[in-house]
Amino acid sequence: MDTMKYRYLHTILAASAIIGAISSCVEDKGNYDLEEINELTIEGIEDSYSLFSLTETLDVTPDLQPSVKGYSEDNYEFNWFVCEGALTTDGHKHTTISTERNLHYPVNLNPGNYSIYFQVTDKNTGVKFEKSLTLTAMSPLVRGFYILGNKEDGIAGLDFLSMPTGRDTSLIPNLFVNKNGIKGAKNLVFTGYYAVGNNTALWLITEDNQYTLDFSSTKTEVDVLPKNLDNILFPTMEGVQKPFHLANVLPAPYGPNCTALCGSNRILLTDGEAYCASIISGEAYGQPVTRDASTVTANIFTPYKVAFYAGNSTYVSTFFFYDTTNNCFKVPTGGYSSYACTFCKKPTDSATPFYWDQTNYTPVRTIVYGENGYGNAGRSYALMTDGQNYYVYGFKAQTSATGMPTKATASTIDPNDAIDIAKASHYAFFSMQQIILYSVGSKLYAYDYARKDCKMINDFGEEITYLAFDFHSASRPTDLLVATYSPAQKGTLCKYTVTDDINNINVEARVDDVWHTDLRIEKVFWRYCTN
Repeated sequence: MDTMKYRYLHTILAASAIIGAISSCVEDKGNYDLEEINELTIEGIEDSYSLFSLTETLDVTPDLQPSVKGYSEDNYEFNWFVCEGALTTDGHKHTTISTERNLHYPVNLNPGNYSIYFQVTDKNTGVKFEKSLTLTAMSPLVRGFYILGNKEDGIAGLDFLSMPTGRDTSLIPNLFVNKNGIKGAKNLVFTGYYAVGNNTALWLITEDNQYTLDFSSTKTEVDVLPKNLDNILFPTMEGVQKPFHLANVLPAPYGPNCTALCGSNRILLTDGEAYCASIISGEAYGQPVTRDASTVTANIFTPYKVAFYAGNSTYVSTFFFYDTTNNCFKVPTGGYSSYACTFCKKPTDSATPFYWDQTNYTPVRTIVYGENGYGNAGRSYALMTDGQNYYVYGFKAQTSATGMPTKATASTIDPNDAIDIAKASHYAFFSMQQIILYSVGSKLYAYDYARKDCKMINDFGEEITYLAFDFHSASRPTDLLVATYSPAQKGTLCKYTVTDDINNINVEARVDDVWHTDLRIEKVFWRYCTN
């Protein structure tokens, strides 16, 4: 039987002396009927419950067993209390969460352990009966997708698509407190976990600023932290672009468990430079590595916002950049071990199958889009243009500090073959085949640049605001994320599967993987982090 705690608030009228006196003088001619006091047994409540905060509801239906047969429940008053902290501590909080018999309580608590008390008061006698349970509120922010976007008024918002193992997927809206009314969200960067406390970062990037967000899974809200780029960037070279504006932090966490790709090392890109640092003792960046010599008077070049490395690797030791100032690919002279003096230079070049130096072409080719893939042994891709045609380069990043990147493929895209590619706003490379997907307004296209085959996948009737392959949530390079927006329907995020087929373009919608939000989605980022 469940352990019960009873607290009796009886007022007992002791009259034995008076009764004794009366009994000695008056003959007892009657029978006495004593009213039975009702006692209550509470059953049907488990000792403990484990639920996810923000997404699940604690439902408890007590079984009330009165000792007096037919005793009406109208005689009872019900109260449910949630208690935070030990009863004997100063921090103890005792909050009423319901006055109904049955509990239906959305668990909107910070993750942790709580005591919940069910108290029944007999209004006739004032007797109180209690039953307690333990509630473990688990964090829903451990595993799932961050969804960054802007609300209808331009205010930045952050939702979380929670995907706890063994539980239903649920969307947690309005995760970002945004007390300062930050507007114009453009990008979100999550660097994963490293053992030094302040070296795991969630960055919100706007058009002209950036903010470090509190990503702790022990809280149910995300707010801005007092950390900025001036606290971690310390270049002394002339020509560095200030104020700093964050573009990216790499490498990104790898795979379903968000493996740290290079442990303690980071590549930080601003709009003007790239920096490299080891963060074992704290996060601090010195001179930019995107310069042409080791001296502090060397020319600084502006890198494309992606550092190229093998996307399918669980460890990254080096990387290379595209120099948008001089329109060529450049390789650092050393790995992380020499980040303090690392600078970049052009790799040994040839025309096969393309030049690293794009000024060898007339007209000069410039980069449109680049990304690191997961198929084809971690091949990276760049979409280039000379103002007339488009070109796709496939290449593999070097695997050591002294190595060089290797070229794989080069393909020409005639804009007459790839429908409206010159008007595209978003791109994504399918790394298993020579296919690029791109969006034009509400239309999603796929173009096989090996077979010169173009196919419109869907016209959503709403603007496509985000397009990217999702490898990390399930280790599948075939999963494609597409987000759309309209003022009437707001934001929609959905998944497609791209078939690995050398002879056909086959992109199928996954009807069960569709989620709705009030945000105009700008970025979707996978998270698996328990801290």
